[in-house]
Amino acid sequence: MEPVSNVGRFGRLLMFVVGILLIAAGTYFIIEQALPDDGRQTTAVIVGFDEKKDTTTDISRIYTLVDYDIGQKHYENVALGQYEKSWKTGDRITILYDPDHPDDIQTKTMTYGGFILVLMGMPFVVVSIFTIITIRRRAAKTPEEIAEDEEKTTAGKLKYKVSSIVIPLSTGIPIFTIGSIFLFLENNSGIGMLCMLLGGITIFVGLRSLVIYFIIKYRHHKDRSSEISE
Repeated sequence: MEPVSNVGRFGRLLMFVVGILLIAAGTYFIIEQALPDDGRQTTAVIVGFDEKKDTTTDISRIYTLVDYDIGQKHYENVALGQYEKSWKTGDRITILYDPDHPDDIQTKTMTYGGFILVLMGMPFVVVSIFTIITIRRRAAKTPEEIAEDEEKTTAGKLKYKVSSIVIPLSTGIPIFTIGSIFLFLENNSGIGMLCMLLGGITIFVGLRSLVIYFIIKYRHHKDRSSEISE
């Protein structure tokens, strides 16, 4: 049985905890920011900004004040729970609102923020769990079984490791999806394109390893069939 360092255990545990926290925070924001199925959108005009301090945490938060029209009714100085440095008075932004509570508003970024956190947490959880399972399985094997596994994963000069499939795909897919969301949102096209590029490259690496995996499995099966026929 191969020794496992405490540093390695701590790293895997830390990855798992970080992933769970991100997923939990994302789920909370999804529930907190959820609008009804008939939520609608309109254009609002930024009329100012208001800084408020939380008396409990003593942390200041800046709210964006907007004016907008819904039907024949005009809403003024409604506080939006989001602030961007690029925003300035007079800018027009798209907001989503609840038809039953028109003063309950948010932006697309606020709507998708929870999903982004969940997607960010998924790779941490998947990779940490995969690493733990892999180490446990390897530790339970004899040296002969490990050598046999190494032989099975070699076909000519091609080699693969399951981690080279799981890790790239479990990270590339969420990153690519986050990029797609950012690209869909306003004022985030640069971040979106970068995330989609990085995610696409990572997915390509994972798919390449997956193809190599099937090639090796096919060659190994073919060699075994030849041995049996002889």
